[in-house]
Amino acid sequence: MTTAVVIDVTAGFPGDVLPPVPIDDAANRILAYCTSQHSGWAVYDLAGIGARSAGLLDEVSTWSLLFANALNGRIELKQIADFDLMRRREFAHRISRIPAEQDLHHLPDDQLNAVIHACQFGFDGAWAPRITKLAALYRPRAIPVLDGYVGMAFGYQRDDLSLKVQRFGLNRQERISAIVRAMAAYLRDHPGTLAQLRAEVAATVPELAAEQPGQQRPLIADLRLLDMVVWTAMDDRLAINAGLPPRWLGRPLGAHIPYEAIAPVPITAPGRDQHRPPQVALQPSQTGGPRRRL
Repeated sequence: MTTAVVIDVTAGFPGDVLPPVPIDDAANRILAYCTSQHSGWAVYDLAGIGARSAGLLDEVSTWSLLFANALNGRIELKQIADFDLMRRREFAHRISRIPAEQDLHHLPDDQLNAVIHACQFGFDGAWAPRITKLAALYRPRAIPVLDGYVGMAFGYQRDDLSLKVQRFGLNRQERISAIVRAMAAYLRDHPGTLAQLRAEVAATVPELAAEQPGQQRPLIADLRLLDMVVWTAMDDRLAINAGLPPRWLGRPLGAHIPYEAIAPVPITAPGRDQHRPPQVALQPSQTGGPRRRL
């Protein structure tokens, strides 16, 4: 179906930016992404809901940085070692200044600045393209995933959210701020477009629906939905520019991957019936997703 509705989050940015994305193309890519066993849908988005509900993201540990690898963060031993106590405390402090239940586009200026400050955190080998993949698990409603593809969508070079080089008169910190503010403004000004996108994909992927049984908020925030649109569209653009077919648009859909697919499996105590698979009860979470007991 042809439609004039587009998603244009990069309007006003200079350079070779991602052009407006027709909403039907965005929906097609979202469905391909969320039914692919090898995307981040199950291992990052759905698993993140379970981790938050179980309290696994209530603190920052030595191994927390490894969570970024669920979205191809490529965290190595050096970055884990460098994520020392001082840095973990600073990261946790920046995250703590952002309310867990508020969406990016509803934040007042001081809390929006706190989001930008969290996205600007980092150290050698773990700047925004990696650190926001972790930070977004703690505050998925407010912190975007600013990887290299997202930077390129806004007209920057792939490493511009890690390097100090000036680009269009902006340094790394200023580029991060510009992208976060643009995403917040788009979500604030175009709620109907995101609602239409949800309506187009929810029949196939009900976890993307605006309304969930017993929940006040969607499982996947508008911000993360916008992240997916920008990332998959940019991935397709790069493939086409390289003379390859698009990776997401027009891709055959896989089977529905439900939230239950990432259910944790408890280790039973000796003497209990270990031949019967344990039943995992779902309960509403105060943080917006089904709650499981791990």
